[in-house]
Amino acid sequence: MDANLIDITESFAAKMDLSFSRIDSNEITILLKEQHPGYILSVILKSDYDIIYFSCDINIYVPANRYVAITDAIVKTNERIWLGHFDLISSVSRIVYSLAIPFISSQLINEEIIESTIQMITDECNRFYNYFFIVVQNEKLFDISSNTLFLESAGEA
Repeated sequence: MDANLIDITESFAAKMDLSFSRIDSNEITILLKEQHPGYILSVILKSDYDIIYFSCDINIYVPANRYVAITDAIVKTNERIWLGHFDLISSVSRIVYSLAIPFISSQLINEEIIESTIQMITDECNRFYNYFFIVVQNEKLFDISSNTLFLESAGEA
């Protein structure tokens, strides 16, 4: 390992003036404060497996009576994304986006790659946040049309 990827991530967070907490030499938590719900991103280095792992809590609490609806929504969402996945962490009743990136050498991952990865994670969370929020909040919703909610408008108004 040539450079600690958590050091690179910390440098990026400091440069972007983001609040962060360095847990140890292999983990950092960053508050992505520019986001409406205030996402909390954890970045963990698993050097014994040559993996950097990103987990982004999108700040939606899921009550137990909405588990079935939200797990169905998560399945529909995961079919639409290329990298990473959403999951319900039932122990804390929260939705997270997770992504693990294998690497051969830390020289292959630099601050620019960390920045673009965090931007991609933020974009995916933003893209589906409202969908998850609607599913969790609307108890009378029996069969929400995910196709309608996932429509992305294009063109001029």
